[in-house]
Amino acid sequence: MRVATPAFLAGLFLLLCGPIFAAGPKMATAPMPVTEIHGISLPDPVAAAKRDASLRQAGRRLGGANPVACRYPALIEDKKLLRLVNIHSRKNGLDPRLVYALIEQESRFNPCAVSPKGAQGIMQIMPDTQKFLGLTEPFDAERNIAAGTRYLKSMLDKFQTEVMALAAYNAGPGAVAKAGGVPPFDETRDYVLKVVDRYFYLRQRYPVEDIDSIHKKLAATDLPPARMEQP
Repeated sequence: MRVATPAFLAGLFLLLCGPIFAAGPKMATAPMPVTEIHGISLPDPVAAAKRDASLRQAGRRLGGANPVACRYPALIEDKKLLRLVNIHSRKNGLDPRLVYALIEQESRFNPCAVSPKGAQGIMQIMPDTQKFLGLTEPFDAERNIAAGTRYLKSMLDKFQTEVMALAAYNAGPGAVAKAGGVPPFDETRDYVLKVVDRYFYLRQRYPVEDIDSIHKKLAATDLPPARMEQP
C-alpha cells in the first residue's frame, strides 16, 4: 500500500480536529469494498502495488532495506492472540483489523503491559473501566480482549464513528462528549492518527476481514513476515 504522505496525514489531522466527526458517516465494519474510510479515499491498489515493487527493487539495487521499512512493526505470529482478536472482534461486530491496530498501539500485544497511568493488559484497560466491565483478571489476554472489544463496541455505539470511538477509548467518553469531537489533547490526536493509519494499511493490504487469514497469507509467502509487512 502507498505510504501515507505527510500531507495526507496532515489533512486527516485537520479533519480529526474539526466537528465533522461528531455527526459524520460511520466507517463500515461489515465486509465491503475497500475504497474509503469515513469519506477519505484510500490509495489506488494497482498504483500502490507498482510503487511497492519499485521501492523494493530500489532497495535491493542499493543493497539496503526497503526505503519505507520500519513504518510499522511486523505482524505478530502468535496464532492464539490472532484467533482471540478475530473471535472477540466478530462477537462484538467489530472489524478485527481495527482491533488489531488498536492493540498494537496500546501494548504491542504484551498481555502484561502496564501504562504510567495504570492501564493494564493487552488492551490497556483502566482499573475503573475494568470494574465497569467486570474484568477481574486484566493480565489474562483472552479476558482482556473480550472486555476491551466490548468496551470499544460500546464507544462505537455511543459515538457512531470509529474515529470518535477511538478517541473515547483513549481519552474517555466524557472528554469526547464535552469536546463535541476528538478532544484537543496531543496524545489523543496522535493516538487516533496512528491507529487509523495502521487500520488503513491493514484494510488496503488485506481486504478480507479475518486476522487469521492475514497470518496464513504471511506464512504462505516466500518472504519473511517482517519483509512482507512493510508497506
